[in-house]
Amino acid sequence: MIYLLDTNVVAEITTRSKPDQRVLAWFRSTARPNRFLSVITVAEIEAGVDATVDPVRKADYAQALAAVRREYAGRIAPIGEREAAAYLTIHKTLKAAGAGIDPPDALIAATALANGWTVATRNIKHLARTGAMVINPWEQQV
Repeated sequence: MIYLLDTNVVAEITTRSKPDQRVLAWFRSTARPNRFLSVITVAEIEAGVDATVDPVRKADYAQALAAVRREYAGRIAPIGEREAAAYLTIHKTLKAAGAGIDPPDALIAATALANGWTVATRNIKHLARTGAMVINPWEQQV
């Protein structure tokens, strides 16, 4: 199975002083070549770095982002035509149902749908209704 890691999973693993053991165990149980990021996740992390006021924390987060870019080089999924089409389907479906979703979440889900991947996220409530397959690493057994 190929996993598209949501921003909350990446943040848990890379920036928490004591990451949740269930998340770490789940992460370690997956094969490195089967873990991908969306360009949206990278952008969200970069926005978090930019928004950090404390210079020490900002430097730490910038180092974590650089490490993420190195680790996932070649496994950062772009938004292409298939992903854009999946995004439009998600947007129309949820709008017709009277439910909204943040565009970054919809784009991450669309990337997973377009590629047949599973989104690893803590945000099951919003992403599951997109039709994407989802898994919550925080609910996995250690």
